[in-house]
Amino acid sequence: MKILIACGGTGGHMAPGIAIAQRLKELGHEATLAISRKSIDGRMAASYGDLTFKSIPGSGFSLRPIPLIKFVIGAARGFFTALGLLRRGNYSAAIAFGGFSALGVGLAAAVLRRPLYLHEANVKLGKAIRFLAPLAKIVFIPPQLKKRQPYAQRKKFQAAAYPLRRDFQLIDREDARKKLGLPNFGKLLLITGGSQGSKVLSQWMMDNVNSIAALGFHCISLGGLGQNCSDKFADGARGNTFTVRYLPFSDSMHLMHSAADIAICRAGAGTIAELLAATLPNVLVPYPSAAENHQLANALAMESEGASKVVEQRNLGMLLEVVAELADGDMCGKMKENLLRMRDCQKNGTESLSAAILRDLGIN
Repeated sequence: MKILIACGGTGGHMAPGIAIAQRLKELGHEATLAISRKSIDGRMAASYGDLTFKSIPGSGFSLRPIPLIKFVIGAARGFFTALGLLRRGNYSAAIAFGGFSALGVGLAAAVLRRPLYLHEANVKLGKAIRFLAPLAKIVFIPPQLKKRQPYAQRKKFQAAAYPLRRDFQLIDREDARKKLGLPNFGKLLLITGGSQGSKVLSQWMMDNVNSIAALGFHCISLGGLGQNCSDKFADGARGNTFTVRYLPFSDSMHLMHSAADIAICRAGAGTIAELLAATLPNVLVPYPSAAENHQLANALAMESEGASKVVEQRNLGMLLEVVAELADGDMCGKMKENLLRMRDCQKNGTESLSAAILRDLGIN
C-alpha cells in the first residue's frame, strides 16, 4: 500500500505526518510526505533520512490582494503537482493534516477518486479541512471537538488524538539535564514558541531573567530561526548561578520536556500534545495572529480542564506572577494530575489513526 501524506507549512502539521509515515513504514507500507518549500519543513525533513519527502508549491490564504493572488497561483500549482505525483506514484490513498499544503493534495485525490482522510488537530476546524471535508472519507478530530460540536456527531467525523513522532521519547529528568549540559540544582523553565519560535516570548525572558533566576529557575528559550545562540548566567536564590540559554530551534524536544519543570509556550496542537505526553505544567500564551484565533480556543480548552494557565500576549505583564504561582509545588501537582487524566483519556494517536485508516482501506 502506497499513501501520500500532505503535512507541510508548520511543525504542527508536519510532525503528525512524520509520525504516521513512521508507523506505516513499520507496518510494511510506503508513505511519501508532501511538504511545503518553507525553511522549517526542509529543516525537519533533513532529520528523517529514512522517509521520502516531496515538495508541493503553495502559499497561505489571505484576503489582501497580492497574497490572495499568490495563494490562488500556489493552489493551482500545488494541485497539478499533486495530481502528477498521485498518478506517477500510483498511490492508493491520501492523508492531509491541514494547511495550504493539504489543499492541492486533497483536490487531486478527489479528482482521481483516491480515498482522502483528513486530520484536524485544533479544537476549531481550519479552512483547508472545512473545504476538503465533503470530499473526505473520514475526518479525524480532537476528542474535545467530537464531544462539543453537533456536526461532529456525524459518522464521517471520528475522534483521534494527535500523533506523536517516535523520537518524542521521554527520559529520566537527571539524564536529560546532563544531555543538555545543565546543572542538576534548581528548576528549569522552558520557553518555546513552537516550530517557528517566538521572539516575543524570548524578549520577555530577557527582560525578566533576574526575576526568573530569583525564583530558582534555569531557562531555555527557543526563539525561532534567525535567533542568536548564546548562554548567559544570572544570580538567583541562595547565591546560585542560573543558566540562561537562547536557541533558535531544537530537534530534541523530548529532552527539553524531560528536563523541564514548567513550560511557557504557544498553544498549537502539537505543542499541547507534547505537554500532555510529558504531563508538564505550563502557561499557554496563544499566538494572537493564528488563523481564526484557534490557539486561544486550544488554550481555553486546556485551562477549562485545569491542565494549563492562560495568559494572552497583550497581558504579558502578568506572566511572571503566574510563573511564581506555578512554582508552588501544590499548584504544579494538581496541574500534573489533570494533565495525566487528559493524557490517559486519549489513545495513542499514531497507532489508532494509522489503524483506523488501514481498516477503512480494507487492510487488517
